[in-house]
Amino acid sequence: MSVESFLYRLGDAVYSIGGRIWGFLMPFPSEHPPTSRCLKKVVKKPLSPHELLSLRLQLAFLNYLIINLILLFLKPSPLWLVGVAVVYFLYLRYTLVRNREFFIDPKPYQAFYYGISAVTLAAFLGYTLVRRVATSVYYYYSYLLVVFAAVMAFRWYFKEKYGRDYTYGVVEEIKGDVVRVFVHDDIAANVKPGHYWVDAVEDLEVGRVVKLVVEDRKLKGAVPVRIIEVYLTDQSSQTPTEPKEEAE
Repeated sequence: MSVESFLYRLGDAVYSIGGRIWGFLMPFPSEHPPTSRCLKKVVKKPLSPHELLSLRLQLAFLNYLIINLILLFLKPSPLWLVGVAVVYFLYLRYTLVRNREFFIDPKPYQAFYYGISAVTLAAFLGYTLVRRVATSVYYYYSYLLVVFAAVMAFRWYFKEKYGRDYTYGVVEEIKGDVVRVFVHDDIAANVKPGHYWVDAVEDLEVGRVVKLVVEDRKLKGAVPVRIIEVYLTDQSSQTPTEPKEEAE
């Protein structure tokens, strides 16, 4: 390989890496749905873009917690916590902005993950401060109460601002007086993705989008219990379930 050819290849590599770094720091909405071969191999079922993104955010937050716990155990400078947080928040921003068009409703996800992540960062940084000044175990007990109160306050704010008692689903099967409805992950309604059986109503057809009332169940999240509206939209379970045209 000639020196000139080597320099051209080196320049292309640097340009490519620089472009990727710039795209990560300054993301813009993508027109192509996200993909993940690793997650699809681990989760042995088809994932819609919305479900894939929700799973990515959950795993990112879980990894963020684990890394922070390890750092607290090693007792490094709080600057390490800040450094990890910067990388994590940049990843959050990239995922949420880059894939904005593929969330069924992006605003609740933005508010939840930015909010709970900020509370988490404040809790870990506060713990490093308490560890320096604590003279008895009661300092830690008091701090745990403060963190618990902060989490509950954020939970209340999120439910008041974005929470709702309904969600949307797609009819996949009709059996007599009951129907099986597929519901995407819905953080605003606190509903997990999956299939739910509910009572049938009039004007149902396979593929139609329906609006369902959800019922809160402690430690289990909310569960769809009843159809309250049927929409004139035929969609598969692998597409967003927001209605486009409401039935009269």
